[in-house]
Amino acid sequence: MSDLENLFDSHTHNFDTKNRGIVQLSKSSFDQLPAFFSFGIHPKESETDLLEIAKICEELSLKQGFLAIGEIGLDNRYNNFAEQEERYVFQLKLAARFNKPVILHCVNSWDRCRFLHEKNAPATTLIYHGFNKASIIGHVLDYPKSVISIGESILSNPQLQTAIKLIPLDRLLLETDTGKGELIDTYRMVAEIKSLSLHSLIEQLNQNAKRIFKYE
Repeated sequence: MSDLENLFDSHTHNFDTKNRGIVQLSKSSFDQLPAFFSFGIHPKESETDLLEIAKICEELSLKQGFLAIGEIGLDNRYNNFAEQEERYVFQLKLAARFNKPVILHCVNSWDRCRFLHEKNAPATTLIYHGFNKASIIGHVLDYPKSVISIGESILSNPQLQTAIKLIPLDRLLLETDTGKGELIDTYRMVAEIKSLSLHSLIEQLNQNAKRIFKYE
């Protein structure tokens, strides 16, 4: 397998991805499951039955490719914050029950996301996906259970390019999310910033993925 075929994508909405990645499922997309996938209810979704979420996770837990709960979390741009917290806590408990890492959607809510995670699923890894808030990188890294996943914003965000130097390699993942760019461009940028060969970065992030998501 070549380096380009070996790229790990920690979070994508692209069912046709050519990379080895974790595809975000929606409630209507269970007919053909990708090799690796996650499931969770996004903060903006306001009408979701908690028992239905639990039932879906129970069914998916029988599938080998079910690697994470998410994306879930808190987002203060939406006015349903009480409902968001209820769903977030419920899904954190599911992550603890099924021993899955959490793919976190967090907008201006890190302290609360961390507090609730520490209270309800402290043994699980918390993957802060789509991270682009360079100003809080120290606060996130201060939480030992956190891993930071970065997407194509690294290509155009000078502050993030500087901040990524602070992220230990064993706490880093890369992703495409809903982006239109190629994942290899993100890998190349990060390798350059961290003064690594592309091959070395790919190997390290693959090791991270196997450790965090517990797959072979």
